[in-house]
Formats: sequence, C-alpha cells, structure tokens
Amino acid sequence: MHRIGNEHRAGIDRAVTEALALAPGTAAGSKGGSGRPRRLLVTSLNVRDGVVGDGHASIDPGNYAIARLGAHSGAWTAFFSDDPLMLASENLAEFDAVCFNNTVGVLTEDSALQQSLLDFVRSGGGFVGLHAAAATFCQYPRYDQFPDYGRMIGGFENGGHPWKENETIVLTPEDADSPINGSFGGRDFEIQDEVFQMKDHYSRDRLRVLLRINEAKTDFSPDRNILAERRADSDIAISWIRTEGQGRVLYSSLGHNAHIFANPPVLAHFLAGIRYALGDLDADATPRAKPA
Repeated sequence: MHRIGNEHRAGIDRAVTEALALAPGTAAGSKGGSGRPRRLLVTSLNVRDGVVGDGHASIDPGNYAIARLGAHSGAWTAFFSDDPLMLASENLAEFDAVCFNNTVGVLTEDSALQQSLLDFVRSGGGFVGLHAAAATFCQYPRYDQFPDYGRMIGGFENGGHPWKENETIVLTPEDADSPINGSFGGRDFEIQDEVFQMKDHYSRDRLRVLLRINEAKTDFSPDRNILAERRADSDIAISWIRTEGQGRVLYSSLGHNAHIFANPPVLAHFLAGIRYALGDLDADATPRAKPA
C-alpha cells in the first residue's frame, strides 16, 4: 500500500473544504431506499496474472479524498475492501454504489461475482470508475474476459496513452449545464494527468460526455500515439455518465496522479458525480454527439 503523510492529508483536507463550496446542491444526510445513510463500497484491487499486487501511487490519496468528501458533505459513508467476495449479491445489497478507484486487471474470474456486479447496477445501484477502472476485468493484450463490464463502464482502455502523466492537457467542460460540471464554471482548464483512449465498447451513442480534451489548445502533433479514429474526430473524452438498466454510472480517466485528489474543482466534480451515481443528484445522461 502507498502511504500518505500528514502534510499530504492536510492538503487533501483543504481541497475537500474548497470542493464542498464549489459543488452544487450538496445536502448532508442523504438516505437510501432503506432510510439509512448512503453507503459507498470502494475497492482498489490490482491483479495481474492472477496475483494481487500494488497499484497506482494515487490510490491511497484517492481513497482518503473519497472518504473525506463523503464524511464532510454527509452524502455517503465510504467502506473499503479489496476482497472480491464483496461483489457477491448479498454483500452488494448493503451498499448504494460501488467505486473502483484505480483497480487493474481481472479482479475475479468467478462469473457469478461478475454477474452480481452487473445485476447490482442494472437493478438500480450506482457505479463509479476512476482512471484505471477502465483497465479492469481485462489484461493486455486480452479484452474479452468480461466484455459486459466494458460496456457498462463505457469502454476499455485499450488505445494507449497519447499524453503521459507529466504532460499538460486542456480540458473542456462539454456539458457546461450539468451539475456534475458546476465547479468548472464553464471554463476550459489545464491539468496534468495520464490520458486513456477507449476503443472497445466506447461510443457517444451510449454515454454523455462531461469532459473532453480541447483539441485546439492541446498538442495533437503527429508523433503522438493517437488512435486513427480519435485523430479523425479529435474527440478524446475524459469524464462521462451513462445509465445501465435502472442504475447510474460515472467514469473519469482522471486520477493517475496523486495531485488530482487535491484539486478542488476536480474533487467537486467527483463529489457531484458520486452523488449522481448514488441517485441523489439529477443529471441528464442522454447520449449526444460532440458539439460542433
């Protein structure tokens, strides 16, 4: 596990306080259908070739930020477990949403556990995926281990990284009216983080993009490893929402770098997005084409 010190925690705490001021309509004490406070299951399990290992250095800062956002807003209580058995239907029944924070690989090959995750979301549960959640239930070069997961989250990360974690990109809040984008004030912004490209199962016909790379303000030079279809449409999405059956899904590829979880507007984006997944914030998830 990657540890975070007191100074790092204090920085995240300050960012959480600022994020709460930026997030629209944050109401404490949200209740689930059972009348109890919302419960969010968070896992950061990393598996390669069937072996559990450490993952991104941003996992612990991300988990700390998720816990603090929930506690300080009163919107949810976060519970953390890397046990795949938590995906069993009787365990998921105790939660309102599941968050995969930088999970990687085939977390379980048990088809019953895989199906119970899908059933949970499709029957009205929420799902939140951050960064490497799109590199989950697959392992390069194979992306056929659990295709329904790729369809549910909105796509698998199997197109490479055209921008590395130390490079600057400019993001456009495409859906400026969405409450999940309220913290950005409708303005483009610079950020440094690793960028994923989605290939299998990704389509704007199935999701509503919230953030995308601004192609006019970001280096799209020919030497970058950009998929032919993405270079043709200059359309690389970063965050989106979608519905899966009766459930709600938020995915954001932000989160490779630890500093993402100390960025107030981004944390407010995550806060609102998690509340959407929990069913406590209305947002239009109608798919639409890239605006002209």
